[in-house]
Amino acid sequence: MKEIILVTSFGSTVDSARENQIFPVVDAIRKANPSHEVRLAFTSRIVIKRLKDRNIVFQNEIEAMESIAAEGYEHIIVQPTHLVGGAEFDKLRKNIMAFKGQGSVQEIVFGRPLLYFMGQEEEVPDDYQILIDRFIKALQVPVTEDLLLVGHGGFNVGNASYAVLQLKLQHDGLRNTSIATLENFPTPEDILERWEREGHEPKKVHLHPLLLVCGDHALNDLFGEEEDSLLSELTKEGYEVISYKKGLGEYKEIQDIYVDHLADAMQGLYQKRL
Repeated sequence: MKEIILVTSFGSTVDSARENQIFPVVDAIRKANPSHEVRLAFTSRIVIKRLKDRNIVFQNEIEAMESIAAEGYEHIIVQPTHLVGGAEFDKLRKNIMAFKGQGSVQEIVFGRPLLYFMGQEEEVPDDYQILIDRFIKALQVPVTEDLLLVGHGGFNVGNASYAVLQLKLQHDGLRNTSIATLENFPTPEDILERWEREGHEPKKVHLHPLLLVCGDHALNDLFGEEEDSLLSELTKEGYEVISYKKGLGEYKEIQDIYVDHLADAMQGLYQKRL
């Protein structure tokens, strides 16, 4: 059976973000699967259009599937680089699964986002604990200091994943790690209010994006010189801030997790649960 791997990403108009945070994930997948063709598609039509205006061409997931079907591939393994499940992941699955049975395409399987399963049953993994053990603990933030991880957030059920991660951290005893989002609950302000209520005064705050790709918009929101950036707000409140201006895609630990999720999909694991 003729197989191909399709990696999908929201994409970025920032050249350094693509080079340092998206392509390394694709390269890790390619290295782990040397016998397979590996392709990358972006899902943001706005990003694709802006790149095209600069003569940089990327296919969206539908165009990529049309090409794959036309080239006679029968088995497609899709690995999204979403951080969490939810509306965007569901939309991607719907768009791609529509190609099953078209042309040469016989089977389509999906790898899961970075955070999906909660270990709620013995036969499924705990993606949250895996992230905690392999990435968050590896940052080695001292117990007298705090780690503030800030994701994008969204207005759908997937946003609850951030609360799950916070609870998993508490269960693991990592009470010096807080999760916030830019666009939904909990906001960074919610975290600051909680610290004030609890009389919590960390010596330092390690501020890190909880984003695969940290483009200009996120960098400005988190680390910009404007008064309303999170860095400015934390500094104004008297905290000493250590800034990590990096997307998750730069870390080998994160790349390896996506490789593992793809490997599960290639074995046909968990497909009925996605």
